[in-house]
Amino acid sequence: MLRSARVVLALLAVLSVDAGGACAAGAGEPAQAVPGYGSALPRFALFGWLSPPRESTTVVRYQELAATGFNVTLPVLGETGTLVDNALRLDVTRPLGIGNLLLDNDLDSVWAHVPSSLGLADSIVARYKDDPAFLGYYLGDEPPASDFPRLGEWFDILRERDPAHPAWNSLQPRWAFPSRDSFQTYLQEYVDATHPAVLCNNQYDFTVWGDWLLLTENIATLGSVARASGVPFWGIVQLTEHWRYRHVTVGMLRWQIAQWLAWGARGIGYFTYWTPPSSVDTQWHPAMIEWGTGERTPNYEMVTALNTRLAPLGNTLAGMQWVTARHAGSVPPGGIPFTQDSVLTAVEGRATLGWFADSTFSVFLFVANSDSLLPQDLTLTFASACLPSQMRTDGSGWDPLPVDPDGRVVLSLDAGDFTLLRIPVPERLASVTPRSGGATLSLRNTPNPANGLVRFDVAGADGPARLDVLDLSGRVIWSRALAPGAGEVTWRGEREHASRASSGIYFARLRDARGIVVRRIAWLGPR
Repeated sequence: MLRSARVVLALLAVLSVDAGGACAAGAGEPAQAVPGYGSALPRFALFGWLSPPRESTTVVRYQELAATGFNVTLPVLGETGTLVDNALRLDVTRPLGIGNLLLDNDLDSVWAHVPSSLGLADSIVARYKDDPAFLGYYLGDEPPASDFPRLGEWFDILRERDPAHPAWNSLQPRWAFPSRDSFQTYLQEYVDATHPAVLCNNQYDFTVWGDWLLLTENIATLGSVARASGVPFWGIVQLTEHWRYRHVTVGMLRWQIAQWLAWGARGIGYFTYWTPPSSVDTQWHPAMIEWGTGERTPNYEMVTALNTRLAPLGNTLAGMQWVTARHAGSVPPGGIPFTQDSVLTAVEGRATLGWFADSTFSVFLFVANSDSLLPQDLTLTFASACLPSQMRTDGSGWDPLPVDPDGRVVLSLDAGDFTLLRIPVPERLASVTPRSGGATLSLRNTPNPANGLVRFDVAGADGPARLDVLDLSGRVIWSRALAPGAGEVTWRGEREHASRASSGIYFARLRDARGIVVRRIAWLGPR
């Protein structure tokens, strides 16, 4: 099996009132994911890499792993790739609800141009596909682009026989490439060759010589390629001190997780779970479980505590549409600076902000302290119509936040810490009057999010109609009367008696004699 030397506001891309779907970054239509491919993937993945070694593949050891909140495992330390060892892992994890990404070395003998080898592929798939503890086929870590044609063969062969369980790689980090463009080319070539169900990689920023300052650029690029391909992405964070990577505090760990979440990651992995045996070159420090003694380290307790918050938060975000991420106070390479919009008018302090939306008239703001070493009080000023509430740490509900008369909310966040806010849109904007007979009144706006131009498709209007664009306070900022039978109308961000609309959430309201239809607009601003 292929392996490398290394181990692994603009606002709302909003779901319309009546439809959902992935939203691609960049121009053009998003590539379509294969229907049903990767359906075994969890809603939000949590895992530690490396897993316990062969001699520690026991029920007790995997109960210990499951107690951290992990729901996925990757290859074990000293992976053999044999059916016997894979069957053992499946047996011990099956009662725990953990999904396994498994390496099977017999795939090395399967070739698309050798028909006689395809029977072996049938046998390999038959070994695993009906096991509830099987998640997918592990095909190697950080492959070079030269391996992509061979990987593409395996992906195609396995997908044809087992579309529910994806083939999977963790890809190379941003630091391995001379530029962001070359990194993006590498990712796109992988997607074109394999058509994966999920993208994943790592970018460890904390070295003994200082910080790479490449994590944001890594995530933004990986996320952009993933969204354009219609697939989710996962991120692996630096936990264990080794080689050139220094000790990570809880604030530094939270900060890494927060950056991935703000950009819409659907899974977090920790490197590593089980400590590898130390060597002169790598100089492994304790991970979550000590090498040799098998004892838990402080990292085990730290990650377990983090995952009790991360699991409900990640699963909540995974049910939403990611829109954009913005940075206030300081902007890392690859980041986008915060600008005032129709929901959030000001931010005081260094913050990472991620915008999400669900299928209701609510928007969600993920807020993180961008300082990985020190706590901060972040002051957020909201538009007058917005009354935010804060998600409880156990995910059980939402608590109203105190808002001063000027719309300010103060969040006290520990080093690198994060929280999620819900911002309901005024209910008067959500009213839709049912039609009584006749053709269905229909309004579609594309693209969404829109940059420079929104195209409205109007159908079913009974007589003269009017199309309005409203801000979150319910104020009409643009309006046009439509003749009967109007088809396409465009909006370029114009405002009545003012300059162009700033980026933010807006609503399009179509009215005729018998009904009203409202759609949300994610406006990225003029080109």
